[in-house]
Amino acid sequence: MRLRNKVALITGAAKGIGFATAKRFTEEGAKVMLADLNESAVMEAVGQLKNAEPYVLNVTDRASIQRAVDAIIAKHQRIDILINNAGITQDARLVKMTEEQFDAVIDVNLKGVFNCTQLVVPHMLEVKKGGYRQCFECGWYLW
Repeated sequence: MRLRNKVALITGAAKGIGFATAKRFTEEGAKVMLADLNESAVMEAVGQLKNAEPYVLNVTDRASIQRAVDAIIAKHQRIDILINNAGITQDARLVKMTEEQFDAVIDVNLKGVFNCTQLVVPHMLEVKKGGYRQCFECGWYLW
C-alpha cells in the first residue's frame, strides 16, 4: 500500500493506460480522481474501481480543469499526484494532416499538460507535497 490515502488526479483515465494506472493506484491505496472528456466512459471506469471518483473535464479548457481541481481540493484538501495522461493522435501522414488536426494534437498533448500542471501545482506546493520532473518520453510527472 505505497500510495495509501494519496489523492491522485489522472487525466485520460477512462480507458487504456490512464485506466490501468488508476487501477494500479487504487490497488496501492490511493484515492483516485479519474478525469476524462467522455462522461459515460469515466462513469463506467469509476464503477470498476474502489476508491475512485469521476471528473468530466477537457484538458484544453482551463475552466473545466479549474472546476475539477476546486472540487477535489474542497473534498480532499489536497492533490498529491497528477498524472497528465490525456492525449490524442491523428492518423494522417504529415503531408495529409490538416492544420486543424495538428492544432488539436498540440492543444491536447502539450497545452493540456501545461493547463493541468499550472492549475494543480500551486495546491501541491502549498502543502509542500508537490514537485515535478519531466520525462522526455512520456511527458510531465508530478509527485
